[in-house]
Amino acid sequence: MRNSEIVKKILTLIFIFGLLGNPGFGAYVSNDVPSRITKAIISYLVIKDPSYSGKRIEVSYKYADRVFRDLKTRSGKVAFSIAELYPDFKPVGNVIVPIQVIVDDVPKEKIFLRTKVSVFDRIVVAKKRLKRGDVISSFEAAIEERDVAALNPSIIKDIGLVIGKEAKTFIPNGNPVYDWMIKERPVVKKNEKIKITSGSNNILVAAAGISLEDGNLGSEIKVKNLSSGKELIGVVTGTGEVKVK
Repeated sequence: MRNSEIVKKILTLIFIFGLLGNPGFGAYVSNDVPSRITKAIISYLVIKDPSYSGKRIEVSYKYADRVFRDLKTRSGKVAFSIAELYPDFKPVGNVIVPIQVIVDDVPKEKIFLRTKVSVFDRIVVAKKRLKRGDVISSFEAAIEERDVAALNPSIIKDIGLVIGKEAKTFIPNGNPVYDWMIKERPVVKKNEKIKITSGSNNILVAAAGISLEDGNLGSEIKVKNLSSGKELIGVVTGTGEVKVK
């Protein structure tokens, strides 16, 4: 066997309940050391984060051929578990996983495997380059399955939370969309010509003005009366309309 890097890729394409509880699957992998270690990693991962249950998980191993060969020659009942290094340990992404080797129910040595653990989920991604201020439509965003193991939890999974929103920052084509990247589209935009109203329902006075800030419906913003030149504080009451006291 060559000494160059060998990557053993094991695709786990079944739901986690099948992996953990299906006796037929257990019998199938009983003599397959990589699959049994994979099962131990996934079992541990789902216990640590139940949100991973049912998701497609992929585990890759690097430089592990010799370790797997040695483990296959062990006599007795050999089992594997994750040797938890600290309470918050979560084996996802590129990580060295400590494996406890158990022979005939007796813990033996620990082995350390270089792995890449990918967890796939359906998330929102940009379908074109978005600039700050762009309004996102169904042409600019879509749902795709991606490896989310190393992504920030603020990733958006519901496209309904994105459509109609405005980009707060530059979003590259193909990039996942995070909640901090978008905002509600302002009803009134900064430096937009607006109608300033004041008074009651019975007597309502209107004047031309300009907004000095973005504003959503019901929010307070600064405006400027173009006739008097005065700056005022008003509440956004509709598209292009602000009411002052």
